[in-house]
Amino acid sequence: MFEILLLITLAGLLTASRRQLGFGNPFQIYFFVWFFLLFGYYLSRDTFISVSVEFIIIILAAKLLALFIMISCCLRLQVGSAEVWRHGVIARKSRFIDLAQLVVIIALPFVYGRATEIADGESIFTVLGYIKLRAAITEDGEGYGILAYLWVLSFVTTSVSIFLYRQSNLGGGRLWLSVAVSLCYCYLSTGRTYILFFLCLALVPLMNVGAVRMRGLLIALVIFAALSIFVAAMTAKGISADEGIAENIESFLESLRGYVVGPFLAFSRLVEWNPDLSWGENTFRLFVSLQYALGISDKAPVSLVKGYAFVPDPTNVYTVYEVYFRDFSYIGVLIPPVFLMVHYWLYRRARSSGGVWIFYYSASVYPLVMQFFQDQYFSLLSTWIQVWFWYWLFMTPYRFRWKKGGPGHA
Repeated sequence: MFEILLLITLAGLLTASRRQLGFGNPFQIYFFVWFFLLFGYYLSRDTFISVSVEFIIIILAAKLLALFIMISCCLRLQVGSAEVWRHGVIARKSRFIDLAQLVVIIALPFVYGRATEIADGESIFTVLGYIKLRAAITEDGEGYGILAYLWVLSFVTTSVSIFLYRQSNLGGGRLWLSVAVSLCYCYLSTGRTYILFFLCLALVPLMNVGAVRMRGLLIALVIFAALSIFVAAMTAKGISADEGIAENIESFLESLRGYVVGPFLAFSRLVEWNPDLSWGENTFRLFVSLQYALGISDKAPVSLVKGYAFVPDPTNVYTVYEVYFRDFSYIGVLIPPVFLMVHYWLYRRARSSGGVWIFYYSASVYPLVMQFFQDQYFSLLSTWIQVWFWYWLFMTPYRFRWKKGGPGHA
């Protein structure tokens, strides 16, 4: 039965890789991520818990729905059409970009001070201090308060600054300063997901306009792997200074395997437990939080930190399906594939209109890639509102076409 699920996912990947849809389309990303996960589990299933036939049927239904949505969208395209990106180029809005860059730089020492406070005064540049910071954020619910909004601002500012640099509207020193500040915020987050989020905002727009090809993508993956290894070493997760290179490589790959496959199996456990329905408390957590904060309701929002499932290693992330399954049971599993329609709409707008839509689609790649790990759609609704606002503020309404000789009017 699992082999059928693998074949359906592979068929989806091959169909999504047709030239008409273009490289990096949402269906290609979706089926690649899920095929990689399922194939990885299939090869190493003897070292993990087994999944039931009923669970496989549930996941198969979700993949069939995704395949149906893709085929429906493909019917709109003419075979052999040569639709190309309108390479959106932006004119500099210095009063906003400069101010945003100044804000994130000035605020950085305050964020660092707060991080040191969360870590009980330990230096966050030591393994002990960084572990304390990580534990306080993920386990004790500590946070940066209003300063947490600076992460999105910094990432979006760097994303736009890269294009300003390509237009010669921004100096190289300013660009590298912006990148360095964003990486500092990534470090202070203690999470590898923030690194991935930053890379999506910074590099995917360049991929969309053809400025970064396969070679650049591979370099980006190497950078992400290097930064992930660094964070793993600082949090003592899979990397240890006391071990040799071979031991660390083996340990890191074992940890990576658990991160990729573990959430999928944890969700199978959740389906077996069949918890009581929450009827929207997880999906619409942002609105519950707002009502609670404003005193409109005395019902506290559900915790973002979930209990552990053993697969056999412990994990407390349950793929994108978890939120919607908790709220709407088996019907909820069919909700995430529907998001592909939104991804595809953004993709088509980016291809046909360019400009800010290239950035909007690029941002949407992050929750699409993270589907194997956890929900980043409604759970990050506040973040997506921020992303939309800052890109809207920084972009001009003009549309340009990128030419080999430089930018020109479309």
